Amino acid sequence: MHERRPSTPRTTRHTPDCNGAEEFLLSAKDYNRRTTAERFTYVRCKQCGLIRISEIPENLGAYYKEDYYEFPSLAKLADISAKDRYRIEIVQRYSSGMRLLEVGPAYGLFSYQAFQAGFQVEAIEMDARCCDFLKGQLSIQAYRSDEPEKIISEMSKHDVIALWHVIEHLPNPWSLLATAAANLDAGGILVLAAPNPDAWQFKIMGRLWPHLDSPRHLYLLPSGLIVRKMSSLGFDCVYQSTSDTEAQRWNRFGWQRLFMNMFESQGGQYLGYSAGYLISAILRTFEILAMAGSSYTLVCRKRG
Repeated sequence: MHERRPSTPRTTRHTPDCNGAEEFLLSAKDYNRRTTAERFTYVRCKQCGLIRISEIPENLGAYYKEDYYEFPSLAKLADISAKDRYRIEIVQRYSSGMRLLEVGPAYGLFSYQAFQAGFQVEAIEMDARCCDFLKGQLSIQAYRSDEPEKIISEMSKHDVIALWHVIEHLPNPWSLLATAAANLDAGGILVLAAPNPDAWQFKIMGRLWPHLDSPRHLYLLPSGLIVRKMSSLGFDCVYQSTSDTEAQRWNRFGWQRLFMNMFESQGGQYLGYSAGYLISAILRTFEILAMAGSSYTLVCRKRG
């Protein structure tokens, strides 16, 4: 899925205040990028359903290749922005203020859309080249850090904080959620999208599921777990979906990447891409059933 590059080795953490026992779930390789033949172990909590990598590789940055970040021309970015409006439209639907922070924007498609829509946009990004692109090409204030909670704690208040497929890459998602919650003004919204561990694809594909994206995805967090955490921080979930435009796009990606990973040659990968597209089209109706999609989108509003 989306790309992030944590530079500091740390450990993953079980859900705070959960006393459930964790058990071995699976071991997986880097099937998507083939950066290594090493296997990585994931555990799952029997009580809360959290899935996490048991040990973060010390050299995690080595599993993020440079081609993760493909910088479009401004004309291309504008063209993509005009065609893919789901993210900015959902923010406009639920936000009553214009101060927006995006964590993990990569080259900044959503930040660009928000800026064009009149939002006062700030961004926190781990990659130096992306920060340079955001500031130099898009005129967006970008802070470079792989510990966004530290930057947020020193910022002024926001009306929107957006986490589009970033929380699964971070060693301590709980700290980020708490800091984001404290930063938002009353009535402000947290918009979050992440891989769905309850996805039908995951049940079928297991360790081969492309959205596991081992070892870059450190967590698979059930949407209900996020909703409960945000409720304890003073938020109400006002939108939740695994059948939205975002989820359907990741459903298609899951099938395409699964078949592409079976081949090494360019021709074979093209066949895999085509086969995945066909399979996803056949299964589309089934996969958009309640909570079966490959990703979820949540909007949580701060009470008061």
